[in-house]
Amino acid sequence: MRALILLLALAACTPAVPPERAILAIGDSVMAWNGDRGIPEVTAAALGRPVVDASQSLAHVTHPNALARVTGFDISRQAPSGAWDWIILTGGGNDIRSDCATPRAAATRDGLIGPDLSGDIPELIARLRARGARVAVVGYYDGAEASPTGFTPCQPEFDVMNRRFDALAGRDPGVVFLDAGDVIDPRETVLYAPDLIHPSPRGAALIGAALAQRIRAAER
Repeated sequence: MRALILLLALAACTPAVPPERAILAIGDSVMAWNGDRGIPEVTAAALGRPVVDASQSLAHVTHPNALARVTGFDISRQAPSGAWDWIILTGGGNDIRSDCATPRAAATRDGLIGPDLSGDIPELIARLRARGARVAVVGYYDGAEASPTGFTPCQPEFDVMNRRFDALAGRDPGVVFLDAGDVIDPRETVLYAPDLIHPSPRGAALIGAALAQRIRAAER
């Protein structure tokens, strides 16, 4: 229901042409967590830009369920039309979670972003770039050392994906990559929400500030 309300609100309130230098956020719960203290909001505030956050908890890059695809849970469909300046993106964790630490993990990971930098996420980025937006990808950080979670078995796959995102950004000046693990210390549980998966407001603030720095550097 929240996703449906979000889409209806975007349809009703988001202008056909976004505000000048507007930022759009798409992705999963890492992006959506913390409401107006989330990663997109911190990033936009640091840059002095308007922001629309279309991210959704439980979203997949490509959701297998048809109803979910049209109600905000498919990241590849979260971006409203318009001339967005930057689109910030997370995704892939929910797509791969059930396959982590199984023989299927490598194939699922490579379907998201392969060794040749093809796959669902690079294709999504290419579509966004074709619309004129620059794209900032936020890679997953390590889980808290305090306790394993359902995503702990996925960390080796996330590490590979982050290296590939970095390589992808290296070949297009309109794409930047931030490994959120550069600012989230897994020894510091205060940077995590109580579930030890999502960022706390303090963790989101660190990621958002680092992402704003990365965007500023790309605009110079």
